Amino acid sequence: MQTNHPQRWHCQPSKELRPFIDRYWGWDIPSSTTLPMLMPGTGSECFFHYRQAPKLISGQQLPENYLVCPRQQTQRFLPSDNLGFIAIRFKNGQFRHFTDNPFVELQDRMLSLHELWGCTVDKLHEKLLSTSEIPQQILYIEQFLLQQLNRHHTGSGLALDALMERLYYCPNTPIDSLTALSGWSNRHLERSFKQTFALTPKRFARLARLHHTMRQISLQTEQNLLDIALERGFSDQSHFIHDVQALTGIKPSELQLLLRQQPHYYNPPSRNPG
Repeated sequence: MQTNHPQRWHCQPSKELRPFIDRYWGWDIPSSTTLPMLMPGTGSECFFHYRQAPKLISGQQLPENYLVCPRQQTQRFLPSDNLGFIAIRFKNGQFRHFTDNPFVELQDRMLSLHELWGCTVDKLHEKLLSTSEIPQQILYIEQFLLQQLNRHHTGSGLALDALMERLYYCPNTPIDSLTALSGWSNRHLERSFKQTFALTPKRFARLARLHHTMRQISLQTEQNLLDIALERGFSDQSHFIHDVQALTGIKPSELQLLLRQQPHYYNPPSRNPG
């Protein structure tokens, strides 16, 4: 697949996959550019590169396709001369419905998709390379995802999915409120949540709040940084600085520059509740 002009796109999945997939998106930039850094978040992402895959700033060469579930680490990339990829963004915790691998084994790794799905995903990648038509590529991806969903989805954990969705959109919700909604004890909720998603509810809520804050910084470029932080539920400037540095290793002022100087993963319109 080749194009002569920079292209960035995103589109929604089919109705059948919408409960699990946030969006499909891609970049096609036949000139020197750098992927935005990957910061700790709540979802998962699959990348399929049809040119040279990028290198991390550590020098590690990434495979031509891989899964990322950043939770504890911030990853930065070296510049690429000819970047082209298609990505699948999974909603919070939903990747588990497409594989038997537990989340605890997937987090903070750039894992080759072959290790998850074997030769079937290699065939998918070949199909993606065979056409430059995005609708056709999306069709191939959806056929593959539906096959994996039918193979791995058991229908269990739907109550936890609902609680995670609520916590994602309202990360300042007290845990006691979640247990009241679920009818579970705090201990049972925390144990079930961590067993399923490899995160405690409190850690997930912190990452969700960070995600919403970063997105607002990216999109509302004229708004004051502290005003955004207070609007997103940080108690004060000290709380904001501490949480951003603890979760990303980056000062808020540096993060603001990075988010506003380059196209970022957070820039496309976010999904709406429901």
